[in-house]
Amino acid sequence: MKSKNKHTNIEQVPESLSRRNAIITGAGAVAAIGAASLSSQTNAKEGSNTKKGHNMEGATSLITGGARGIGLASAIALAKEGSNIVLYDVAEDLPGVNYPLAKESDLYDAKKKVEEHGVNCLVHKGDVRDRNRLSQVVSQTVEQFGSLDHVVVNAGVTQIGMIEYFTDEEVQTVIDINVTGAVRTIQSVVPIMREQQSGGITIISSLLGRQGDEWFPIYSSTKWAVIGLAKSTALIMGQHNVTCNAICPTVVKTDLMNNNYVLGSMSPQDPTWKGLEGLMTQWRNPLPMGAYEPADIGEVVWYFASKQGQKITGEVFGVTAGLFARNTA
Repeated sequence: MKSKNKHTNIEQVPESLSRRNAIITGAGAVAAIGAASLSSQTNAKEGSNTKKGHNMEGATSLITGGARGIGLASAIALAKEGSNIVLYDVAEDLPGVNYPLAKESDLYDAKKKVEEHGVNCLVHKGDVRDRNRLSQVVSQTVEQFGSLDHVVVNAGVTQIGMIEYFTDEEVQTVIDINVTGAVRTIQSVVPIMREQQSGGITIISSLLGRQGDEWFPIYSSTKWAVIGLAKSTALIMGQHNVTCNAICPTVVKTDLMNNNYVLGSMSPQDPTWKGLEGLMTQWRNPLPMGAYEPADIGEVVWYFASKQGQKITGEVFGVTAGLFARNTA
């Protein structure tokens, strides 16, 4: 019999299939998968659907906040090199967040985009604040693919405005998702990586994790915090051949920035992406450019996850068009 998943209110396939063939969550998952997809996922452990000769052939990567933006771009970059992908995303709007988050349909669209690169992609709807759910997904991932090789800690939200005007709910939501969610993600993945004696973790921080900002005081604080988390995790897990690094992008053209809430606050005279990029010219980037594309950040994520990046840990890497050149350290 089919059963209801208490986390998603979605029908799941029977145990005999779900564990071995189709660990998928999301609306209409069973109907959408079909027999052919079930067959391809059965072969995941055997590596029959991975790219031969690619840098991450047969690896498995978990990305939080994977339905769109930097998370999806990271998934695609890793998939191009042969890694199977597990996408984890809340995929619904949340109280305390003043702009639209990804929808469940975005999560399934992301799955299709990843699978275009010839790898297996599983999707799970869940909140990074829910450690039990994260642990469940990690266990299912390892049972399905045999290992968990890289994790991209990407899920995050923002608030914009003068610090005294944020509600308690708005402040706590940003802290809980950006910091506590990152901690719980790492708590959920390090036991299997310690057991494997291998693995890598990349945390998406921000340019604002290296400087303050009058418009994003709470967001900036959380991004400083996760750099400390990355460095501490590197110290804890280095002896187990597990790396942990942080990436600090400047403005990236994602839905976290490209929405009426942020654009209307930052560029009220022209609340469009073009208006924001006009504002960015005042920042005097050493490189004369506007915002990065998500794919630009995805390529940096790939480097840290690749064989080339396996001897780098505890580092903070800026993707800032040169803005970090003005920092003292």
